[in-house]
Amino acid sequence: MSIEITVKQNFDFAKISRRLLQLAGATLGVIGDSYVNQTVKKIKREKLFKSRTGNLIHSIMAIPESETRVVIYGAGKNNFLQYGRFLEFGTKGPYTIRPKERKALKIPTSKGFIFRRKVLHPGIRARHYFFGDYEQKMKTAVEEGRLYFRSKFPEVLND
Repeated sequence: MSIEITVKQNFDFAKISRRLLQLAGATLGVIGDSYVNQTVKKIKREKLFKSRTGNLIHSIMAIPESETRVVIYGAGKNNFLQYGRFLEFGTKGPYTIRPKERKALKIPTSKGFIFRRKVLHPGIRARHYFFGDYEQKMKTAVEEGRLYFRSKFPEVLND
Protein backbone atom coordinates (compact mmCIF):
# COMPACT_ATOMS: atom_id res chain seq x y z
CA MET A 1 0.00 0.00 0.00
CA SER A 2 1.37 3.40 -0.88
CA ILE A 3 0.17 6.84 0.16
CA GLU A 4 0.85 9.98 -1.82
CA ILE A 5 0.38 13.39 -0.23
CA THR A 6 0.60 16.67 -2.09
CA VAL A 7 1.52 19.47 0.28
CA LYS A 8 -0.31 22.72 -0.39
CA GLN A 9 0.28 26.15 1.01
CA ASN A 10 -0.97 26.69 4.59
CA PHE A 11 -0.78 22.95 5.23
CA ASP A 12 -1.24 22.38 8.98
CA PHE A 13 1.11 19.52 9.86
CA ALA A 14 0.12 19.49 13.53
CA LYS A 15 -3.57 19.11 12.71
CA ILE A 16 -2.93 16.36 10.16
CA SER A 17 -0.59 14.56 12.59
CA ARG A 18 -3.26 14.52 15.29
CA ARG A 19 -5.85 13.19 12.85
CA LEU A 20 -3.47 10.51 11.58
CA LEU A 21 -2.84 9.37 15.16
CA GLN A 22 -6.58 9.20 15.78
CA LEU A 23 -7.05 7.24 12.56
CA ALA A 24 -4.23 4.86 13.52
CA GLY A 25 -5.88 4.28 16.92
CA ALA A 26 -9.25 3.67 15.30
CA THR A 27 -7.63 1.27 12.84
CA LEU A 28 -6.05 -0.69 15.69
CA GLY A 29 -9.50 -0.81 17.26
CA VAL A 30 -10.92 -2.33 14.07
CA ILE A 31 -8.13 -4.92 14.05
CA GLY A 32 -8.69 -5.82 17.72
CA ASP A 33 -12.46 -6.03 17.33
CA SER A 34 -12.07 -8.21 14.24
CA TYR A 35 -9.83 -10.64 16.15
CA VAL A 36 -12.36 -10.80 19.00
CA ASN A 37 -15.29 -11.36 16.62
CA GLN A 38 -13.44 -14.13 14.80
CA THR A 39 -12.60 -15.80 18.12
CA VAL A 40 -16.20 -15.71 19.35
CA LYS A 41 -17.48 -17.04 16.02
CA LYS A 42 -14.96 -19.88 16.16
CA ILE A 43 -16.04 -20.83 19.69
CA LYS A 44 -19.69 -20.97 18.63
CA ARG A 45 -19.09 -22.60 15.24
CA GLU A 46 -16.79 -25.37 16.47
CA LYS A 47 -18.48 -25.70 19.90
CA LEU A 48 -15.09 -25.65 21.62
CA PHE A 49 -16.70 -25.52 25.04
CA LYS A 50 -20.18 -25.32 26.51
CA SER A 51 -20.83 -21.90 27.93
CA ARG A 52 -23.27 -22.09 30.83
CA THR A 53 -23.25 -18.41 31.77
CA GLY A 54 -21.62 -16.73 28.77
CA ASN A 55 -19.16 -14.93 31.05
CA LEU A 56 -16.04 -16.27 29.34
CA ILE A 57 -17.27 -15.38 25.85
CA HIS A 58 -18.25 -11.88 27.01
CA SER A 59 -14.87 -11.44 28.68
CA ILE A 60 -13.02 -11.68 25.36
CA MET A 61 -12.60 -8.05 24.35
CA ALA A 62 -10.37 -5.46 22.75
CA ILE A 63 -9.63 -2.78 25.31
CA PRO A 64 -8.37 0.62 24.15
CA GLU A 65 -5.12 1.76 25.66
CA SER A 66 -3.89 5.14 24.39
CA GLU A 67 -3.19 4.77 20.65
CA THR A 68 -3.16 0.96 20.84
CA ARG A 69 -5.65 -1.81 21.47
CA VAL A 70 -5.06 -4.70 23.82
CA VAL A 71 -7.03 -7.87 23.16
CA ILE A 72 -7.56 -9.89 26.32
CA TYR A 73 -9.44 -13.01 27.21
CA GLY A 74 -10.71 -14.38 30.47
CA ALA A 75 -10.56 -11.03 32.23
CA GLY A 76 -12.71 -10.58 35.25
CA LYS A 77 -12.78 -9.32 38.79
CA ASN A 78 -10.04 -10.90 40.88
CA ASN A 79 -9.17 -13.32 38.05
CA PHE A 80 -12.64 -14.86 38.47
CA LEU A 81 -12.50 -16.08 34.88
CA GLN A 82 -9.06 -17.67 35.10
CA TYR A 83 -10.60 -20.86 33.77
CA GLY A 84 -10.24 -19.26 30.31
CA ARG A 85 -6.53 -19.99 30.61
CA PHE A 86 -7.28 -23.63 31.44
CA LEU A 87 -9.58 -23.94 28.42
CA GLU A 88 -6.95 -22.36 26.16
CA PHE A 89 -3.88 -24.29 27.32
CA GLY A 90 -5.41 -27.22 29.21
CA THR A 91 -4.19 -28.50 32.55
CA LYS A 92 -1.08 -30.58 33.10
CA GLY A 93 -3.17 -33.52 34.25
CA PRO A 94 -5.58 -34.47 37.03
CA TYR A 95 -5.97 -32.08 39.93
CA THR A 96 -7.89 -31.87 43.20
CA ILE A 97 -10.64 -29.33 43.83
CA ARG A 98 -11.21 -28.33 47.46
CA PRO A 99 -13.66 -25.81 48.93
CA LYS A 100 -12.23 -22.38 49.72
CA GLU A 101 -14.59 -20.98 52.31
CA ARG A 102 -16.83 -23.90 53.27
CA LYS A 103 -16.41 -27.42 54.58
CA ALA A 104 -17.67 -29.07 51.40
CA LEU A 105 -18.29 -28.51 47.69
CA LYS A 106 -21.92 -28.32 46.56
CA ILE A 107 -22.21 -30.13 43.24
CA PRO A 108 -25.40 -29.93 41.16
CA THR A 109 -26.86 -33.20 39.84
CA SER A 110 -30.04 -34.11 37.96
CA LYS A 111 -31.76 -34.94 41.28
CA GLY A 112 -30.51 -32.01 43.34
CA PHE A 113 -27.11 -31.57 44.94
CA ILE A 114 -24.36 -33.70 46.45
CA PHE A 115 -21.67 -32.55 48.83
CA ARG A 116 -18.01 -33.57 48.75
CA ARG A 117 -14.96 -32.47 50.76
CA LYS A 118 -12.80 -32.76 47.64
CA VAL A 119 -13.10 -33.86 44.03
CA LEU A 120 -10.40 -35.36 41.84
CA HIS A 121 -10.84 -33.69 38.44
CA PRO A 122 -9.49 -35.68 35.46
CA GLY A 123 -8.02 -32.57 33.82
CA ILE A 124 -8.94 -30.35 30.89
CA ARG A 125 -7.66 -30.79 27.34
CA ALA A 126 -6.38 -27.69 25.54
CA ARG A 127 -9.01 -26.15 23.26
CA HIS A 128 -6.94 -23.30 21.77
CA TYR A 129 -9.98 -21.09 21.25
CA PHE A 130 -8.06 -17.81 21.49
CA PHE A 131 -4.60 -18.44 20.03
CA GLY A 132 -5.65 -21.26 17.71
CA ASP A 133 -5.45 -20.15 14.06
CA TYR A 134 -3.65 -17.01 15.25
CA GLU A 135 -1.93 -16.34 11.92
CA GLN A 136 -5.14 -16.64 9.90
CA LYS A 137 -7.19 -14.53 12.33
CA MET A 138 -4.50 -11.84 12.40
CA LYS A 139 -4.23 -11.84 8.61
CA THR A 140 -8.00 -11.29 8.32
CA ALA A 141 -7.99 -8.66 11.09
CA VAL A 142 -5.09 -6.71 9.55
CA GLU A 143 -6.80 -6.77 6.15
CA GLU A 144 -9.98 -5.34 7.73
CA GLY A 145 -7.85 -2.67 9.41
CA ARG A 146 -6.12 -1.85 6.13
CA LEU A 147 -9.46 -1.44 4.34
CA TYR A 148 -10.75 0.77 7.15
CA PHE A 149 -7.62 2.94 7.06
CA ARG A 150 -7.80 3.36 3.28
CA SER A 151 -11.49 4.31 3.44
CA LYS A 152 -10.97 6.96 6.16
CA PHE A 153 -7.61 8.37 5.03
CA PRO A 154 -9.05 10.85 2.48
CA GLU A 155 -11.21 12.36 5.25
CA VAL A 156 -8.06 13.15 7.25
CA LEU A 157 -6.54 15.10 4.39
CA ASN A 158 -9.71 16.86 3.24
CA ASP A 159 -10.81 18.34 6.56
